[in-house]
Amino acid sequence: MNKLQQTKFWLWLEKFLRFGLIVCGIAVVAIVFMATATRAAHVAFKGYEEFLVIFAIWLYMFGTANGSFEKSHITADILAIMMKEGLVKDILALIKSVLTLVLGFMFFTWALQLTQWTIIMGTRTPTWRIPMTVSQSALLFGLTIATFFNVVYFYNDIKGFIVKYKERRAGISGPNAEGEV
Repeated sequence: MNKLQQTKFWLWLEKFLRFGLIVCGIAVVAIVFMATATRAAHVAFKGYEEFLVIFAIWLYMFGTANGSFEKSHITADILAIMMKEGLVKDILALIKSVLTLVLGFMFFTWALQLTQWTIIMGTRTPTWRIPMTVSQSALLFGLTIATFFNVVYFYNDIKGFIVKYKERRAGISGPNAEGEV
């Protein structure tokens, strides 16, 4: 854990993500409930899908960011499970961290370009004319936060790797039991 992870900003970000998950989750459930109730009552509730999609995408991206924060997203770390502890396993973990970071920046760049495009094009939903930027900016938000967490965790991984192997190296080349080198 580094100093950033002990700040009020870090704590606030964690609470903000959980709040966003709760609000968007409640909104999705409420919209689906209203659509079902109005359909059963034979009342037209046209265009509810537009609101549903907005909240669903935001819910998904809040979940993406929160999953990166908790390091609880789905992984396929078969090698990490099967390998013995040691240098090779630690190097593979660093490679995984680098790949996660590279892919995160690629997806972040894509989300930024998509958001810019929706702003420039002025795209809107068909029924309520809601700017598409409202839903598609969720991708930019979620991937920005997820990439931020990945940068922090990558820093922690590198720092941990250096400390771990610096101590081992010092232990190997350090003084022996009689104090000789």
